[in-house]
Amino acid sequence: MDELTTSQVLDLCGFAPDVLDLYDLEVIEAAPVRKVVRFSTPYGRYALKKFNLTPAELHFSLAAMEHVKANGFAVPGVVKTRQGDLYAERNGACYFVMEWLNGRESKYDHVLDLALAARGLARFHLAAQGFEPPDCAGKEQWGTWTGHFLERIGELRDWTVLAEQGGSVFDRMFAEQAAYCIQEASRSVELLLSSRYEEITKLERGLKGFCHHDYAHHNVLITGDKNISLIDFDYALCDIRAHDLASLILRNMKSVKWDSRTAYFIVKSYFEEAKPHEGEERLLHAMMRFPQDFYEAGYFHYVTKNRPQEHLESKLRKWTEQKERRERFLGEFEAGARYVLKYGKIR
Repeated sequence: MDELTTSQVLDLCGFAPDVLDLYDLEVIEAAPVRKVVRFSTPYGRYALKKFNLTPAELHFSLAAMEHVKANGFAVPGVVKTRQGDLYAERNGACYFVMEWLNGRESKYDHVLDLALAARGLARFHLAAQGFEPPDCAGKEQWGTWTGHFLERIGELRDWTVLAEQGGSVFDRMFAEQAAYCIQEASRSVELLLSSRYEEITKLERGLKGFCHHDYAHHNVLITGDKNISLIDFDYALCDIRAHDLASLILRNMKSVKWDSRTAYFIVKSYFEEAKPHEGEERLLHAMMRFPQDFYEAGYFHYVTKNRPQEHLESKLRKWTEQKERRERFLGEFEAGARYVLKYGKIR
């Protein structure tokens, strides 16, 4: 079969086939890689990305990337168009070109990669300080955790009524677990109200940092010198660092069946590069206690209605299967994390 032209590759990926004409780049070959198109030039390799959110959100993401790069953290540089713009618009969509970073995707089930990722997250948060964010609705979320949790408790209650009146397998499964999950969400609020959330938020807001908000293993690249590079800033937002750290712990808990030592290892590795705030372990607990997976299943079923029912039913089954291990883990997390923060080791 003949090799596809660059325009054909772009068209195949749903990209505007002439978008690279707006750049002063000589494209030799192109190929789809995940959600981007990687292409080669005489001077190196680059990635073309289609941004499906608003121009304001794209401007925020590019500004966030530029900020941490200027502070010495490895992220892709953005290539400007012939007209000197950071991105191009075609057929109502935004595109931008960035450098292709060399490195392999991290593997969170490998202990060395997990340590590098946790330490790298701490260094990223330090590099993020001093950020002056461009205006973008919804991107500054300082102090919003309590309000968000309360709003979602209300949604869970509304969906419970729908589930009790519905007749599907999903409805039955959701209704069976709803009361427990609403209780868990309420416990998250109670944890926040008994924490130093406001003081820590005030402190970190003064440092003007931000979160990556999508610290998945495929966005964390391990370089040849055992450092990390970070890609995909689509969902970056201004919030306290515990948001990212709790997310990293949760991603691993689901895959290792809520193994507490893995969680403490992540906490230990992160705070080898950063100084903890007093009481920060309770914020991590509050974020992890909220039943996000259960909430998302309800949201996709009762609101967006754009996910296969089999997938959502599987999500609820996993939630039910892991409930006891999750509860045991959360019950001991704060004490174990506090020990790690005080002594720098896992007991």
